[in-house]
Amino acid sequence: MMPIVKAISGHTGCQKVKTYLEKRNRALARDFYNLSWDERAMEGYDETTKDAVEWADEMDATRTGNGNDEAYEGRRARTYKHLIISPDPDDRIDLAALRELAGTWAMRFFGDYQVAIVYHDDNESRIPHAHLIVNCTNLATGNRLHTDNPFELNRALQDMARGRGLSGLSNTMEHDEGLSRLTAKDAPEETARTMQAIYMSRPERELVDGGAYSWVADIRSRVVVAKGLARNENEVRGILDMLCVAMADNSPKATNRDWIYSLADDPKRKVTDGRLGYPYSRRSLENGFENKAAYRPDAASSRTILKAAKDAVMLNDLAELDRMASVLETCTRFGMRSIADCDKRIKVVEARIENGDGSETEKKSLIALQEARDFVAANGLLPRTTAPLKTGKPKNPGTHGGGRKKLAEAHHPRQRDDQRNDREKGAR
Repeated sequence: MMPIVKAISGHTGCQKVKTYLEKRNRALARDFYNLSWDERAMEGYDETTKDAVEWADEMDATRTGNGNDEAYEGRRARTYKHLIISPDPDDRIDLAALRELAGTWAMRFFGDYQVAIVYHDDNESRIPHAHLIVNCTNLATGNRLHTDNPFELNRALQDMARGRGLSGLSNTMEHDEGLSRLTAKDAPEETARTMQAIYMSRPERELVDGGAYSWVADIRSRVVVAKGLARNENEVRGILDMLCVAMADNSPKATNRDWIYSLADDPKRKVTDGRLGYPYSRRSLENGFENKAAYRPDAASSRTILKAAKDAVMLNDLAELDRMASVLETCTRFGMRSIADCDKRIKVVEARIENGDGSETEKKSLIALQEARDFVAANGLLPRTTAPLKTGKPKNPGTHGGGRKKLAEAHHPRQRDDQRNDREKGAR
């Protein structure tokens, strides 16, 4: 394995990413460069005073002052670059070593830019990793950030890691043959005709098991969110567009009517729907659209889930996106629209297990249910209780339909006068 670096561009102010990275006090540490605090000039200072550094406001002011918030050549402005350095778990790197590596690497490439580095360890192995926010304004020239050779960022990180006795990434691509490498750039991943719930090729499985980034797994997580929220093909396409995934029809000459998914920021990475697993295939999704009774969160929950997914994509928090996708699949599987639904389902499964009737599958389901319940509650993704469903009972003829017309007429002023006159005549 190896340390890896992944980048994503931001197009908003920096306050949102700051709030996200520092929420719930999950930041282990923070390092700043070319801000009101600079690690190189303030070594030995009391680090608790960093709490007063409003680095997002400082970055926004610098960028706005140089006119770099404005659209460029018809495209919305890139406001910051968010890079994540994820060390190899086998290296067991400590926080101090990671801070030294991340800071040195950042200043090698972004020495003329404002940089904030926030460190987390909110992963399964509790291995620290670094989030770098680079403001998109060169302090020396005022120009926008431009990286001449993005691949050099990763190559240099591997060299620096090896120089510190850590694992380094081989820069050899997966396709080591020239022809294979050439065709792999434009061709989607070969379709796997499979009925498996999740299909993983061996290279993807090795990456996922090792904790490394898999772009196929990344696309699958985003498709899961779209699948769980959309009611038709147009909504799938719209949601995927918000999550930076393009969805295209297969060639008319192709044997199968597959959809092809690709990452918006790396369109050469394409995968056919069957390569992800049967539930993500065109056939499966279209069957779901036709099933009017299929599970869908309510409108408010759908908006909350979609916003959280968009934030995870924007901030490159792929671990959070993967957890959200897994939770959404669990909610879909068990038809859970509220936390109360989660609690009811958990009690049923617990009772079966306590009575000795629970299978190994149900024991795994209980774990998934408990994790889903905790996640939706902590992130406010589902309401506490489920709103009662409309029953569809026949309308009361006394108050609806013709009865409603009679009731309205009875309250019209002229009708009331006529009715009173009739009663008076009858009395006479």
